[in-house]
Amino acid sequence: MSTNAPPTALKPHVDGRPPHLPCGPGDVAQDVLIPGDPDRVGLLTDMLEDVVDLGRRREFAMVSGRYKGHPITICSSGIGGPSTEIALVELAMLGAKRVVRIGGTASLVAAMPVGSFLCVDEAIGSSGAARFYCAPDAKTRADPELRTALLEAAQAAGFTARVGTVATSDSYYLGQDRPIEVNGVAMPLDGSVLEGFRKAGAHSVDMESQVVLSVGKRLGLKAACLLGVHANRATNEWLTDYEATQRGLFTIASQALIASFSESSNEKETEHVRQT
Repeated sequence: MSTNAPPTALKPHVDGRPPHLPCGPGDVAQDVLIPGDPDRVGLLTDMLEDVVDLGRRREFAMVSGRYKGHPITICSSGIGGPSTEIALVELAMLGAKRVVRIGGTASLVAAMPVGSFLCVDEAIGSSGAARFYCAPDAKTRADPELRTALLEAAQAAGFTARVGTVATSDSYYLGQDRPIEVNGVAMPLDGSVLEGFRKAGAHSVDMESQVVLSVGKRLGLKAACLLGVHANRATNEWLTDYEATQRGLFTIASQALIASFSESSNEKETEHVRQT
């Protein structure tokens, strides 16, 4: 019989289960991969062993399992800042310690072709959700250990990857300079939004990374973002078949989590020996 307090509008949890994610206490590994699209959770499930399907609620699909013996949870965030904030907060409440966004991005430079990868160093932009977790002028950076581990894992696996900056926009259309023509209304754009991102140092644009890094930092999570280039706005290329890129994201991120976990464990053991 539960001794937990009944749910309230302020805290609508039931027996430790959050109101949005389809899981409860004990379901979430300390290491979590966060794609955007819930269908990508199903796409990646066969890369895990000992899989437990936690189900789906709204845009949040979840599984937990093991990769090379290492416990990993995959949880989709949905599109954009608000649902990503919900996922991060509720995952942290359930015991997540390290999170890596594995999602798509549109490159802003010709030198980042479709199918390549970006290990995010910093996220800039104008996400409304992120503003509740960091000051407007704050640097929103990835955890340096995870960022380095991601790049090393990508290089070791033979993938084309670079470290760089992503701009996060809450808007997919006007906020990313995509023209709209509907119901007799035409909204041609001059490219000033993306050019502004380029001038600010961004190599690509997405809709979630600034939220992952700002919320993660505020909650004390180690957070990083590994992005697959699904489009290139400089060359107007579009990646039609992205399954290989998605599987590459999983492989790189999982290997990075294992490597950085092992390194952290070794450091803790060394420190324990020094103290004794």
